[in-house]
Amino acid sequence: MKRLLITTVSIMAIGLAACGNDTNEPVVDEGATTTPTEQPADTNTDGTGTTDTTTNGTKDETASGTTDDMKADMDKLSFREIEVEISYGNDIEYEAEIEQDRNEPIKAKVEDEVNQVYLKGQEAFDDLYPKVEQLQLTKDSTNEETINQVLKAFGLKSDYQKFDVEIKFNDGSKLDIEERK
Repeated sequence: MKRLLITTVSIMAIGLAACGNDTNEPVVDEGATTTPTEQPADTNTDGTGTTDTTTNGTKDETASGTTDDMKADMDKLSFREIEVEISYGNDIEYEAEIEQDRNEPIKAKVEDEVNQVYLKGQEAFDDLYPKVEQLQLTKDSTNEETINQVLKAFGLKSDYQKFDVEIKFNDGSKLDIEERK
């Protein structure tokens, strides 16, 4: 009986210590590396009262509600996906893509080694959309027509070593041009 009483008192003491003190102030473990008011490093508040997850310091478009805006913009185009890869030698490339899979968020990225610009998500989409909006290409566009329009719209030089563009149109057709100099 004595042993049971000591065990019960010990458990109660441990429970009370874990609950904090009677002043309702948080108990801070002095060995802890964070304080109770710190936010995790992978979130930020956008000023609207919502917290968005981030990737490399940019908002995730699925959390910020801009996916609908990107979809509405893409619906204005005759194609649903575009991928551009242009190599200029010395391992310098321009790569850009907008990908719109069914029932998935729109993905966009720019890896521009020519101008040292690297974007993902909404920032990449905002950079690319005005460029792809200028393109007047069809599945029957010639290589020369496609290359000229893409270089002009993206502001790129024609002294490339390899040019590769793939466009998936809304009707399911494709335009796939690859040229090497």
